[in-house]
Formats: sequence, structure tokens, C-alpha cells
Amino acid sequence: MKKTILATAILLAGAANAAEVYNNEGTSVSLGGSFRGHVLVNDKDNVKFEDAGSRFDIKASKELSEGVKAFGQMEIKYKDVNSLDTLYINNAFVGFEHDVYGKLVLGKKLGLNDDLVMNDFSYENGVYNHQNAEAGSDTQDQLEYTKTFGGASVVVGLMDKDTYSIGGTYDVAGLSLGVAYNIKNDNAATNNSDNSALIVGAQYSLDALTLGAQYQTLEVDNVDTSAYGFGVHYALGQAGVYAMYDILEVAKVDGSELVIGADYEIVKDVKTFIEFNSSDTDTTSSDQKVAIGGRVYF
Repeated sequence: MKKTILATAILLAGAANAAEVYNNEGTSVSLGGSFRGHVLVNDKDNVKFEDAGSRFDIKASKELSEGVKAFGQMEIKYKDVNSLDTLYINNAFVGFEHDVYGKLVLGKKLGLNDDLVMNDFSYENGVYNHQNAEAGSDTQDQLEYTKTFGGASVVVGLMDKDTYSIGGTYDVAGLSLGVAYNIKNDNAATNNSDNSALIVGAQYSLDALTLGAQYQTLEVDNVDTSAYGFGVHYALGQAGVYAMYDILEVAKVDGSELVIGADYEIVKDVKTFIEFNSSDTDTTSSDQKVAIGGRVYF
């Protein structure tokens, strides 16, 4: 199973408030990000104390005329690669936005698919196979256009002449729906196969309760991968409890993942959490771990 650190809008609500450091004659620059750390416990003999993907970003925008602005963003992340500290650019792009004609973005970024794992309320876990270079659905250079129509939006991305994506979202009365489809034709890295990735997400919020579901399918060089899952989050003032369950099939090998967790916002932009994760496949024994961590957003 491929796991990535994900944070949904519920977890980040009111947390990722970038600080404006410059504003003059329609030009603004802001800095933001988060410091992240955790204790990862696999068993009493395997305990790790480590950074959990700290990052910072720079955002800039310039008002060009009434209803039109130019903007740019760069996010830099930390990771430990073979015990070597590494900083890398996670995304970097520029764009133009018009109140009527929509938004055009050029540069390195993830597409709409990154927002559609709507059952994932965790900090450290989650099944996410849609982010795949061979299907054209990972972080990469692209030209992306977004047009919003009230509560709906359409997103189209072009990576090269053989790689593109299309998707959309719809929000109404607490319900959010989204779909994204990526295709990479004639991929030389996978025997000139036509690879594709599809993800569908849904989320419904009612007061303190939020329910989420997702479905993913991925085909790379005739190897099929599919996953689906459900999740729930319940807010209790400054605290929250959540759970999610995912089922994954890779080349006819079944697996599953269960996550149960709780978080607490000590003060605004400072959060702690604890998560239990249990995952297994038909060919491996159950893998269980506990993550205890904290984040400071700025």
C-alpha cells in the first residue's frame, strides 16, 4: 500500500493562515507553512522520533486590473532520504485569474485528484494510489485551467501531447462531489501502454459530523489497481475524533487499512494528535503502529 500524509480541509480549517509580509500598490506577498513532528511506534523495540514533513510556502499576487490578477506560489518541504536531510520543491507555479473567465496555472503541481480523497481525515495514514507518474497523475509540470460556475467547477490539465486530465467538483447544501480522470498514452516507460487513473470522492457535512467516501482505479501497463474507502469525523469543540477504512486491490492481491484517531487544538494553529493504524494484505501479516504527533501552522 502506498501511504502519504494527507490533511483535509476539516483538519486544516483555521490553521493554515499565511502571514502577509508585504502589501503595496496591489502587490502582496505572504509566507506560511507548518512544522510537523511525530513519535512512530511499531512495537516496543521499534520507536522513531522524527520530522513528519515540515514545509513552508511563499505566495505572491498582483492586481493587474479590475477583476484580473497574477499570482505565484512555491512550497518547499523537508524529508529524510537514507538518513540525509533534504529540502525539495514540492510545487512551484504561476497563474492568472479573472472573475469571469476563470483561472490558468502553469508550473509544477498536483491536479484536482489530490483533493478528492474525501474519506481521509488522518494526519499520517491513508490509501492513495492515484498519485502515479506513469498515469500522469503525480506532481508534475502542467498547464491547468479551472472555470467555476456557482457551486460547480471544471478543471482541465495538459502535461504533454499524450498526457492530460479532466475533472470537476460540485458543492451544494453540505454535500461535496468530485471526479478526476488522468490518461497517459503511448508511455515508453511502460511498453508504450495507455495508462489511466480515475478517482471519485464524496463528502457530506452536517453540523459537527462529516462523512466521506472515495473510489480509485489505476491501470498501468495492464496492471489494475483499485481502492475504495469510507471515513467519519466528529468535532468536539477544540477536539475531534475520526476513523476511516480502506480496501485496496493490486494485481488481484487484496489489502485493507483501518485508522482510528483523535486530535486536539491546544490553541489556534497548534494541534496534537494520536492515530492507530492497522494494515494487511493477502500475502503479508497485519502491520500495526501508533503515531503521536503535533503540528504548528503559521
